[in-house]
Amino acid sequence: MGINCPSCGGKMVFDIAEQQLKCEFCNSRLTIQKYKSNNEGETQQMTYDTVVYTCRNCGAELTAPDEQAVAYCSYCGSEQMLSAKHEQALRPKNIIPFKKTKEQAMEQYAKALKGKFYVPKEFKDPNFLEGFRGIYLPYFSYNTLVADRQVQFEGTASYTKGGYDYTETYRVDTHLGGHSSDVNFDASSAFDDTLANEIAPFNAKDMREFHEGYLAGLYADKATTDERTYLQQATELAVDSVYKEINRKAGKAKIKEEKDPEMRKAQVGISAVDCEVSYFPVWFLTWRHKKRVAYSVMNGQTGKIAVDIPVNKTTFFLISLAAAVLVFAALCFLPMFILPKTISGIAAIILVISSILLRREIKKIYVRESHIYDYGDTQHKAKKKITKAKESSAYIASNAPVKKKSLGLIGVIIPAFYVVIYIAFAALKGVSLLETIFSGGGSAVYFLAMLVQLPFTVFTIIHAVQIEKKSAIIPAILAPAALAFGIFAHSLNSPYDFWYYGAALACLAAMIINCLSCINYFNYLTTRPVPNFFRREGANNAK
Repeated sequence: MGINCPSCGGKMVFDIAEQQLKCEFCNSRLTIQKYKSNNEGETQQMTYDTVVYTCRNCGAELTAPDEQAVAYCSYCGSEQMLSAKHEQALRPKNIIPFKKTKEQAMEQYAKALKGKFYVPKEFKDPNFLEGFRGIYLPYFSYNTLVADRQVQFEGTASYTKGGYDYTETYRVDTHLGGHSSDVNFDASSAFDDTLANEIAPFNAKDMREFHEGYLAGLYADKATTDERTYLQQATELAVDSVYKEINRKAGKAKIKEEKDPEMRKAQVGISAVDCEVSYFPVWFLTWRHKKRVAYSVMNGQTGKIAVDIPVNKTTFFLISLAAAVLVFAALCFLPMFILPKTISGIAAIILVISSILLRREIKKIYVRESHIYDYGDTQHKAKKKITKAKESSAYIASNAPVKKKSLGLIGVIIPAFYVVIYIAFAALKGVSLLETIFSGGGSAVYFLAMLVQLPFTVFTIIHAVQIEKKSAIIPAILAPAALAFGIFAHSLNSPYDFWYYGAALACLAAMIINCLSCINYFNYLTTRPVPNFFRREGANNAK
């Protein structure tokens, strides 16, 4: 197994900096081309010998051409020793060798963390950074054949001259033919498409014919996604590239494009799409906390990096407390007096801002868990088809699911309840609504804050009930409740300051709960559940 040094028989690894095999014992060098010429029969086979490492915790499988010490799993962060067995693996067609070394990956990672004060302490631990592992991830490389033929298009050009608008019509004759390539999608269901897109693209100029020598000292994942998953998307990208090239050559004329996908495909003459499996290089670093993992991945060819950076809550609140103490000390020395109503109004504004931030985090989580941009999540696609089928008239009549309109109604009723209570209270005191609003600056601020808060409360609740972690419903209700109390306190127009301080404290308490929820949801967003490859659920693990 593995590649042995022709000089001493020791183990050879692929040296990324030198782009050749290097012996770990005698430092002998051997180019991949020379190794291939000496082992021509071996390179012509459809399979190659490899060692498959299986994680007992999540079931992930990584392959390597030789026996290597594997102390942890790159996907779930488990520190159990992986079990190993020898197998025959299917040989991919092509490979882009690693161009960036482990040291460069560590440098890029350090740059990504620069200026980040709230990261977990492990993220800056040199021993943790040593955990970067080079993994070749499988990608589907789609090649699209364009029929060789003469095609005629209608083109238009519009311009303004002398105060008049002109539109000219052209006939664009062009010859089409050839193929469109370099359309790639990750073929590992464990590697979330959104994460893959962050480190894309890979440059096909470095593509080489596959040889296991490039894997020496590195690892590879298996293709676990059906190639048909991306077929339509790859075809559409190829069609768009053909249209773009025709428009470029047509000069000022803009050609008329078909709208229907099938008509577009027929117009440009897409006749066939084939697919090959290629290996692309990715540096992988995993951080695990309880049942969540954070990934840091870097494009092993270009150095483009994507980092999941959760917040350390202890560090965050210590820094925030220190900042609050400094601000309080500074205000104590200023020759000014802030009225309780002003303090209360400022608290209301801060509360609304925190609600907006919470709404943003909930929306991001909703988008991720819906897998809207994760085309490789085949299980999620199946679920969407099932959901669509269940929305037939027969199903709705017998077992109607909760609709978005119903959720929106619930979201409006809850905060509106507080406004109704306030209006009723004002009516009982014989004070008109407009008089109460404009009787004092604080009351007007609270009423306007409530108007701004209501839509964010509605949409937060709508999305919160559709995600796995639904705790955002609580702060979404507490925020308008605090504002309702503030409206009530200001409507009293009491000479006692404790009402206004009470309203301010209620808003600040709701704001702190919003901030805690924001941090929890941010950490939830920047980490992912531990994958379970035993169920083979693919990218659905990347919620």
